[in-house]
Amino acid sequence: MITATAVAGTKLYRWVDENGRVHYTDRPQPQAEEVVIGEPTTFEAPVPATPRRPAVQAEPGEPQATTFSGYNSVGVTLPTPDQVLWNIGAVLTVTLSVQPPLQTGHRIEVTFNGEPVGDWPPGATSHQIQDVFRGTHTIGVSVLDAGGGEVAVGTPVTFHVKQSSALN
Repeated sequence: MITATAVAGTKLYRWVDENGRVHYTDRPQPQAEEVVIGEPTTFEAPVPATPRRPAVQAEPGEPQATTFSGYNSVGVTLPTPDQVLWNIGAVLTVTLSVQPPLQTGHRIEVTFNGEPVGDWPPGATSHQIQDVFRGTHTIGVSVLDAGGGEVAVGTPVTFHVKQSSALN
């Protein structure tokens, strides 16, 4: 898998062939335009407006209980926004970040092109999605409570899967 860091130092070219298909390559082509790959976009949710309640003080020797006051951030860390993935063999590894860690009774829901990923393990922050073919795709993530209500939602990430052609 190619990461944004690996691509950052590489020149990438885009062109449209006579059939209207878009091609990407690391080699200059006639009438190709150079694609500028920017720094990956990151997201951190703003701090909740309501103040956090202090932890309940426990007696000495008793475990200290804390009160959950919400997730600071929920998001897709891989793939990165507008990342171009080459020749992934139709298998996409997705990695998520949930801070603080997933709370009891909450579950992660991941969407691929707007549809829930049915085989995503309930508390997993990394999983492989099968049958991801060439094209532009979007991954979304949210945390749901026991009743299925959204507790936190991350910013969707759009990425691109490319396949080498015989011309490259």
